[in-house]
Amino acid sequence: MQSWWVLDMSAVSSARRSRAEVPDRVAPCRICGEPGGELLLEFPSVPVNCSALHSSATEAESAPTGSLRLVLCPACGYVCNQDFDPSRLTYDAAYENALDFSPSFREYLDELANDLVERHGLQDRKIVEIGCGQGSFLGALCAGGRNRGYGFDPSFRADLDLPDTVEIATELFDPGVVATRGDLYCARHVLEHIPEPLDFLQKLRPAIAEGHATLYLEVPAGEAVFGGDASFDLVYPHVSYFSSAALAGLLGRAGFVVDRIDRRFGGQYLSIEARAATGPIDPVPEREIAGFADQARGAASRLDERLEAVRARIDATRADGRESALWGAGAKAVAFLALLERRVDAVVDINPRKRGSFLPGSGTVVDAPETLGANPPEVVFILNRMYRAEIVEMLAASSINAEVVVV
Repeated sequence: MQSWWVLDMSAVSSARRSRAEVPDRVAPCRICGEPGGELLLEFPSVPVNCSALHSSATEAESAPTGSLRLVLCPACGYVCNQDFDPSRLTYDAAYENALDFSPSFREYLDELANDLVERHGLQDRKIVEIGCGQGSFLGALCAGGRNRGYGFDPSFRADLDLPDTVEIATELFDPGVVATRGDLYCARHVLEHIPEPLDFLQKLRPAIAEGHATLYLEVPAGEAVFGGDASFDLVYPHVSYFSSAALAGLLGRAGFVVDRIDRRFGGQYLSIEARAATGPIDPVPEREIAGFADQARGAASRLDERLEAVRARIDATRADGRESALWGAGAKAVAFLALLERRVDAVVDINPRKRGSFLPGSGTVVDAPETLGANPPEVVFILNRMYRAEIVEMLAASSINAEVVVV
């Protein structure tokens, strides 16, 4: 019998039904308001807060679950979880999703900060970051241009050394009450967590218009989640999945003109730079919307096959009597263990704040990479190809000759 946290894969197949079969369960699009959304995938039970730190296996195994019901709007290319309930999530000091302990990710953040400072002439300016985490990116933006930074995040713990010019409030940012005017407003990997993104941006627009400021947004790229190499980014806290077309359309409807749109971090992230529009806004070409819609449908239809291939790889490793480890204990790892109904012999993470904690759902303990030396794995699974080189280097430094498999 399956434990409660494991996805019932029969529900995945049954989720691929036409809208006509479930008309009462598909609401109008949150972005464009059009009816006629298509149900792509449905997962009835996944951990709700996949970035929470749990102090025991029992606590982690009993962590709350929720359902994903992913609906595509063919009119604008937006995908959302229509079962999302914001009241079930808590963003506090127990929320931990920092990635900047990775040298590769730290390099990416520094390069991004330098790029924004240089291109936008951010010298002696004010920067507002929404959902700043522990402030590392805001600190880089301020240090690089002698700027003043104002961050907002209820999970902030003040455990990093930040420039004196950075102030962080441990509260959610209210776009309707912007006390501090900035020259740059940024929100990295925040917009996909906001239940009503159009309303949020519409409320933020007056402050950006008044100061002639730039808005920088970064989200997981829908193109990478649906049909790319980021399939395990299907997590409950993400109410929204934005394609390039959907994100540009959202900004246009909120009264912004898009200046630049990029794929970053190996194409896994989608970034957009915008300013308050003062005139008509060009619509997103229909061919771009239709192209992503076809991609998302195809990715949904192939998900069973992809998951089964990964399951077979894990099973073969175990059948051969080989030890396996999963490197990385973030949201993708939680989804990976839940969707595959499989366990590995060890889970490690370089983030010291995660060590000794337990993953929600599976209750798997998180160890430091150094512990692998005591019982070296022969196969190490990783969930993001961008970290492969540094992981291989760290394994070699510990004299661990393991096969590194990107799944």
